[in-house]
Amino acid sequence: MGAKQKLREQWNRYEAWNAAVADVIYPVCDHATPAYMDLEDDVLQRIASVADEQSADPGKALAAVVQGVTIVESGFSLEKIATRTRKWATKSVEPPPCLAFLALTVVAAEEMGNTDEGLAANAYYARLARLLGLSDGDQRLRRQYMDHVEFFWRRVNRWLENLEGERGLPTAFALNFRYVGLPMSQALVREADRQRFASMFSQYGLSPGMRLAPEEISTYLSEWLTTESSAATANLRRLWKRTDSHDRIASVAAVELANWDGASHEASVASRTRRALLVANLRSGFMDSTLDLAVALRPFDAEMNGQMEVLETSGKWSTIRFSPGTAGLWRTSYTESIDFRSILEGVVRLRHPEDQAGIEYKRFPSQVVPLVYDELQSAYVQAERLQLGVDALILVRNSGGTKNPASPVVEVEQVLNNCARPGFNKAESLEGLPEGWTLFSGVQLFAAPTGTKFNELVPLARNQLTVAGGLRLPSRIRKWSTLSPPEVRATAQEVSSLRVTLCELDTDREIGSWTTSTGTLVVPLSTLSLDDGDYQVSLFTGSNKVTQQISIRLRSAESVDEVGWNRAPRLTYSLDTPLGVLSASEEAAENIVVDGLACDGNTDITSTVHASRSIFWGKPRPAQARTLVSVGTPDPTSCVATGAHRIQLPTAYGGKAPKFIQGECSSCGLVKRYPGWLPKNRPARKRAGPWTDSSTIRIADLPDVETIDVHWDAALDALVHLGGGGIDSLENIARQLEGTALFVDTFVRTLEALGHIAVERDQRARPIRWELSPSCLAQTADGNYRLTGRWSKDSVNQIEELVGSQSLRRTIPTKGPTALVLTEVDESVLESIAELETATVVPESGPRLLQCLPRLSEVAASLHRTDLPGFESAERFDLGSATWMQTGDLGHPGAYRIRRGFESLYIYRDPHDVDNGLAAITSVQLAKHLAANASGRTFAFYVAKSQAVATPRGCELPGLYDRAVVAFSGSLPNSKEITIGPRKRKCLWYSSIDQHNADLLFTLLTT
Repeated sequence: MGAKQKLREQWNRYEAWNAAVADVIYPVCDHATPAYMDLEDDVLQRIASVADEQSADPGKALAAVVQGVTIVESGFSLEKIATRTRKWATKSVEPPPCLAFLALTVVAAEEMGNTDEGLAANAYYARLARLLGLSDGDQRLRRQYMDHVEFFWRRVNRWLENLEGERGLPTAFALNFRYVGLPMSQALVREADRQRFASMFSQYGLSPGMRLAPEEISTYLSEWLTTESSAATANLRRLWKRTDSHDRIASVAAVELANWDGASHEASVASRTRRALLVANLRSGFMDSTLDLAVALRPFDAEMNGQMEVLETSGKWSTIRFSPGTAGLWRTSYTESIDFRSILEGVVRLRHPEDQAGIEYKRFPSQVVPLVYDELQSAYVQAERLQLGVDALILVRNSGGTKNPASPVVEVEQVLNNCARPGFNKAESLEGLPEGWTLFSGVQLFAAPTGTKFNELVPLARNQLTVAGGLRLPSRIRKWSTLSPPEVRATAQEVSSLRVTLCELDTDREIGSWTTSTGTLVVPLSTLSLDDGDYQVSLFTGSNKVTQQISIRLRSAESVDEVGWNRAPRLTYSLDTPLGVLSASEEAAENIVVDGLACDGNTDITSTVHASRSIFWGKPRPAQARTLVSVGTPDPTSCVATGAHRIQLPTAYGGKAPKFIQGECSSCGLVKRYPGWLPKNRPARKRAGPWTDSSTIRIADLPDVETIDVHWDAALDALVHLGGGGIDSLENIARQLEGTALFVDTFVRTLEALGHIAVERDQRARPIRWELSPSCLAQTADGNYRLTGRWSKDSVNQIEELVGSQSLRRTIPTKGPTALVLTEVDESVLESIAELETATVVPESGPRLLQCLPRLSEVAASLHRTDLPGFESAERFDLGSATWMQTGDLGHPGAYRIRRGFESLYIYRDPHDVDNGLAAITSVQLAKHLAANASGRTFAFYVAKSQAVATPRGCELPGLYDRAVVAFSGSLPNSKEITIGPRKRKCLWYSSIDQHNADLLFTLLTT
């Protein structure tokens, strides 16, 4: 056999093993979980089987395959593998060629700690040398390994990132012992060990997605792994006894915590009581802000259906409904019926209706309630204590009055003045804020207070590197919008000097370096004008030792998510059925289809109604007060209400202080933990209050917390990057702009009305999937052309070069993304522009779309019917006042809002439905318009002088009717207060609609 043929066969064998490692170690998975090259015996056997290797010892077979491509005449060399790996495209989804070699390095790491072969427990290179048939002290092996191994692991991490977590999340990182630490990060801790970490996270109140430095998480590991009652495995306890393994175990635990979703995977739980939480969203309005609160829980039950029972203050168990959220968190769907003061001040008890003697979820009151921002939920979630550098809210009970020196509010405010980044806000009166409570918002803690009785304000971590803010893109991997990048926050409690660096992840090229002697640092990445790419932030404290590292991935519409685009549904609005006006689908249309602002076909409906200014509805009636349900069971004398816990602390026997001290209240069983690293001796001070060592931490030097306005352009750019998918990704983007259910609905309907996205809905009108609409040049009533759907930044720049900035007009509306409008462009230029994105030119987009739509009465007849749902209370939509009115009788046709437990449904009933006990569950807008349509009328009226159609606010046109009238002007309706005779009403004003098309619209809505 010739040398070339032999080498070719060796590479073929190597590539077969390389592919087998990829398939077995990194299989395609439904959920993004950390992926480790964990090579236990059974795993190696499966790899050998996939590689078609029949050897009885798969470890030796793998070593032989690697030997064949790395052992040359001059000795060991990784140049051939490195050359092929460098040629591997960095955006490829195919496995990199270095996997098989890395697998062998992990096999060597698996033997660390085994002294049976006469090697020291930490002798890594000698073990790898023996696998390759080399001498224990082979220096060429060491040099080649150190020259290439980091590059190889980076390529593996990049490959997993290219797949958007489809084959798992990267885990190969090493802060200390750079080269040996990489395979050790894969080999030391087994899968069974890693599964138990969730128990530790839950036990110590750590937050999902929290990013702690390995040295910080060692605090918890040391306690957890030396406590016999913990859920840690025997193997993990044994490993922890070896001090040289602490850094490795802590690094793995840090990766697991960063990717933890808050769920515990234990099948059994010792306690029959589980924790209920508060979840909050803060909505910033034009005049003021609004606080939205909800109750949340993480059920272990696989068959959780959302229906629970809650103990009311009156002693009655009542039904309460929860809706599923992200990462297994269920939260109350509607909060307006719950008295949240009773939730905050009483003991909340929840249970399954069918399990009345079983598990309960409880929430105990506290004078201070910290809520930490959870990226997975896009909401603030109640935590055991504040964390360094993260965004937080604090609810504080006004015991003794806010001006009383002993008031909790006074002490909390003093702590924040000393220890939090400037710019936080204090609100004593706010819509949604329970009476008797104060809210601190915009809180970012940068120093650990001492001398405060509120344990919730004291973080356990000493040093913290945090990447937060900006617009995070929904994905299996952590990435942000390039248009709205995050900021870097760093703090160190025990050293005053720290340094933060930002480097390109692949090349290590340093982009920026920032140092401080104040112990705190904030770096807004928005000031750096970074391009799409992968970056790494490193925190150095004191010496030049890396304390913590975090990867930052920036993406935009210029680098689309290929996996997401390939999986996105192809949605169009098929108007072969009237229901196509309400929901897009993947069904192909034979006659009439709407795709973005382009439409094919028409209905041949002619105008039979004259659009006029006449209205039938009057001034809205005053809103009826809603009865709030009190659910807490307060005991004003208990320690959980007063905060006067009797904490029993362990006896101090001297010696080295523990990293944290744990105590338990002898009355209520509350567990409190106190950092053991805080200063023991405080300087004398004249007045009482929390103290922090200002010589180490200087908060005043930090820039103020900035309130980030809604960034619609970054949101639309993010949607272009994603391409489409489940509605959860769309809602994730919306909640980051404003975290309320109302805004999520507004966000979806806004982008759908503008023609940027298509939305598929179920039979109850709930959005389920979405897709970015194709590129369109849609002509508006003034003859200009609006860009809708996907338009890349490069294409927009080319358009501007082609027509000039005067002809490409950018309009920033009060709601929605910036409108890009072409003015005074001739047909030939228009065609050239369309070729840039293969766009469709749509002349007269509004009239064309309107001519495709069915009559609203046909939509009503086609709706899915179901048995009339049971309810506890109901409201009927009163056509005369266009407001909801309380009723107990649903025996008449019309639109209704029914409430059962904490769930609200909107239904429509026609005479046939009433006779047969049926109802159609719809959206609120459609229900209102169907009720008016059934009476031969419409809420809309026409102002011929202004060429505008108006409707009462809250009566927006449903579905594609809304898109059609928006297309005339190319902009969303304005809100105006209109006076007609003696009546004044806030209305939505759709402009640029001529009389002829207004007549057609009114014909569709009334006949």
